[in-house]
Amino acid sequence: MTGPRVIPDCVIPLQDAHAQTQSTRQLLADVFPSWNIDRVDVMSLKGGITNCLLKCIYKAGTPQEIVVLVRAYGRGTGSIIDRNREFCTHVHLHSYGLAPPLHARFKNGLVYGFIAGRSVDYHELSNPILMRGISRMLAQWHTVLDASAIKALMLEQSGLKSHEFVDDIWQLCQKWINNLPTDNDVQVKTKTVLAKELVWVKNEIQYKGGPTVVAHCDLLSGNVIVPEDWSSEICSDMPPVTFIDYEYALPTPRAFDLANHFMEWQGFDCNVSLIPKVGGPVMREWGKQYLEGTHLFKRGSSEKQQNGVPVSDADVDLLMQEIRTWWGMPGFYWGLWATIQAVISTIEFDYTNYAQNRLSEYWSWKQNYLSTKKPNWESNL
Repeated sequence: MTGPRVIPDCVIPLQDAHAQTQSTRQLLADVFPSWNIDRVDVMSLKGGITNCLLKCIYKAGTPQEIVVLVRAYGRGTGSIIDRNREFCTHVHLHSYGLAPPLHARFKNGLVYGFIAGRSVDYHELSNPILMRGISRMLAQWHTVLDASAIKALMLEQSGLKSHEFVDDIWQLCQKWINNLPTDNDVQVKTKTVLAKELVWVKNEIQYKGGPTVVAHCDLLSGNVIVPEDWSSEICSDMPPVTFIDYEYALPTPRAFDLANHFMEWQGFDCNVSLIPKVGGPVMREWGKQYLEGTHLFKRGSSEKQQNGVPVSDADVDLLMQEIRTWWGMPGFYWGLWATIQAVISTIEFDYTNYAQNRLSEYWSWKQNYLSTKKPNWESNL
């Protein structure tokens, strides 16, 4: 197979389990003509709150089973996620060995390789050994991936012009605000407030988040994969770490990806006590390892540089300031996202409460941010 198959007419149902299994088997028969489809087991995986994920096991009559994943997009998620960007990002990641092979694209989803292992629990994100693995992998993403190459592939795949798709986090947030419901006075007021807030926060922090990178933008614990049997209690070595789910990947200042990851330490339960203190010893150590990783993976670096470039306290201080400045954006971003999901999603999850919790993080950040400005600064707003 020279590249992912495109099967534009195939639709995997989201609700009817029997129809879902039958449609999935037919899809796999098209993607893998040599498979005996009667030997394929299809099971639903839990964990996400946006899409339907199916694990498909082909029992080929040998000790070696073949496992692929079929992901069907949640209802209405096309208004939130650029599926063409997701597809092209996955292809680009695979070219660097940072994602499993992408086998096919169908009308409402993807077929791709299965990464053996387990997703970590959010309580594990602060584990010092795991922190090293995550920070190094994110450094690799931010250093070697090429946003221009992804954009070129998007233009080739879609036939669109560059101004016809979202190209940064500000455009994405504006698109989400445009999609906010306005069915009642409260919703109209919410949309107006958030639209004004986007203008303010963009003008305030846009150029204060460090270099623009290809960011994961959804690096919660469930998207971090380690070997099934890895445990820090029995292994002191840094585990191999892989990131999954690239639907929110987008060029952003690196501070957003880092701040967002730290915010995800709280889990969906929003246990904010688990979030590390900005500039505290835990975050500084994480940041130091991340910066060491960017030197390690820097393209064109000499062998001497790859063996280690010292990271100074000043380097870490600068990174901490970038994160501090962008600390409120994950709350704003996911608050917008959840406000839309509360209207369009059929998945059982309290998006309304989640939106309120995440937006409250943004308002708290803004209050603290304004308090650090000069006394006459706010009067100039």
